[in-house]
Amino acid sequence: MDVEEKIREDMKLLGCCNEQKISLAFHLYVNLVDEQLMYDTEYCYNKDVDTLYIVARPDKSHKMNIYVPIPSSFELSFDYINKLQDNLCTVETGPSINLAILEEDFTLVIYSLTKGIQSRPSEEKTAEFKMKEERRTFINSELKKNRDSILNDALNGGFVDDDDCQIID
Repeated sequence: MDVEEKIREDMKLLGCCNEQKISLAFHLYVNLVDEQLMYDTEYCYNKDVDTLYIVARPDKSHKMNIYVPIPSSFELSFDYINKLQDNLCTVETGPSINLAILEEDFTLVIYSLTKGIQSRPSEEKTAEFKMKEERRTFINSELKKNRDSILNDALNGGFVDDDDCQIID
């Protein structure tokens, strides 16, 4: 039995019966071991989310990272990502997972996602934030334009027109 067959058989023995998942996990495993030279690389299976995944360290001093192989044709959702994070993340690995998106030719792109990412603000909040930023930018530019005059008035006591003053009893 050659090494590839042995690894694939081990993945099946973990509980995964899906050949596509085994193939994706195998190619990710080989990439992490041979090309990215990761340390302590292991393949694992979680039956709750029916997922084969790889844990590995970028170097000996780093914590274990989780790598989940996903075909590029799979429609990802935040619910699915949250489910992966809830089931796979541990104290040792931290709140992050790495989604390893594999094309049919096994081209690989890895995205790191950390639990607790906030959802996008609504369009109203975005417009409100943009308006505040524009107002802040305008005020700062006016302050810069009139800096010398403001400093001069502050140092010399300034000039107050009587029409601008109100008498408060």
